[in-house]
Amino acid sequence: MTHAHEEILAAAEEIVPILAAHAAASEKNRSLAPESVRAIERAGLWRLLTPKRWGGLEADVRTQVAASAVLTKGDPAAGWLLVVINAHAFVLPSFPPQCQQEVFGPNPDVRIPGTLASQGKARAVDGGWIVNGRWQFASGVDHGHWFLLGTLQEMEGPPRGVHLVLPKEDVAVDDTWFTLGLRGTGSKDVVLEEVFVPEHRSMTTGTLFDGRSPHVAMHPSYLFRMPVLPTLNYLIGGPLIGLAKRALRLHVERTRSRRDIYTGRAKAGDAGGQIRIAEASAEITAAELLLDSIGARFAALVAAQRLPTIEERADLKWHATYVAELCRRATQRIFEGAGAHAVYDVAPLQATFRDLNTAARHAVADFDTNAEMFGRITLGLDPGTPIV
Repeated sequence: MTHAHEEILAAAEEIVPILAAHAAASEKNRSLAPESVRAIERAGLWRLLTPKRWGGLEADVRTQVAASAVLTKGDPAAGWLLVVINAHAFVLPSFPPQCQQEVFGPNPDVRIPGTLASQGKARAVDGGWIVNGRWQFASGVDHGHWFLLGTLQEMEGPPRGVHLVLPKEDVAVDDTWFTLGLRGTGSKDVVLEEVFVPEHRSMTTGTLFDGRSPHVAMHPSYLFRMPVLPTLNYLIGGPLIGLAKRALRLHVERTRSRRDIYTGRAKAGDAGGQIRIAEASAEITAAELLLDSIGARFAALVAAQRLPTIEERADLKWHATYVAELCRRATQRIFEGAGAHAVYDVAPLQATFRDLNTAARHAVADFDTNAEMFGRITLGLDPGTPIV
């Protein structure tokens, strides 16, 4: 890895104590603490995937993944938001130059929450679009400056997607974020009613997701041509690895001093508990190695300046999804052996278990859908889904 990579990770490590100090407030308020937001900004991490042309660091995706895993040590909500908000900064270079100038120009630390799923409707009008609808899971909505939202066009025949960028003042926030985990991400609903979005702040979904936008040519790096969904699938692996490691560490620390409530024997001496720790450790290590190999493949694609084939996209998505599954299995295995005290709200392991099971349910990492897609393509069939 480069010197810049090491410097970025050192900056991330430096703010972990700040994030940890405010993690409880983030969870309680269901929104990342303002002190944590500012710490991430001072460390330069909101601009990790922002193009250099606009004052960003333009780091590679492996650095982004590693940085999000580091932040998760302090506050899982911070690690998750670093993924979501920076992923949208990664997508913005596909939009027209005027849009990029509006969003990145005044502030390279701009935060862009939203949701890539096409949950609302867009009606074509002279000069742009009229947008209506409700979007769920807008992580970081409280701290956003601009929003990136997916819509379906109102038109005859099969619907087509269009993604839109609009300022925060154009959206209404509905606080629906009462959830199992990742409470500090504040992933509330966004509601729009008859909002006008100019044409230059739009991009057809197919072109955007496939890395075929002509506008990325203004940036020398091929990074911004990488297809959106496989890239996002890979990026969420950072917090998932961080959470699984956190769960194992917490369990080991407590088990070393824990005693059986009936016999008084040290739990560390139980062979079953030892095996449980060994298996969970192997699953996490396997997940990390698999994630590293995916990152290396992305780096090779960028270096070769080529887009992945459909087969390669399916492979990248499925194996990134399996990273999530391995992390989930390891954490489940740990929690099952953690005893009754782990169910209390004050137990750090309980919070980690909740956060990981929430993170692993991101739609882009849907186990059944991605497994079927990979299996179909491997067997020479069509993917079974229009989005790969």
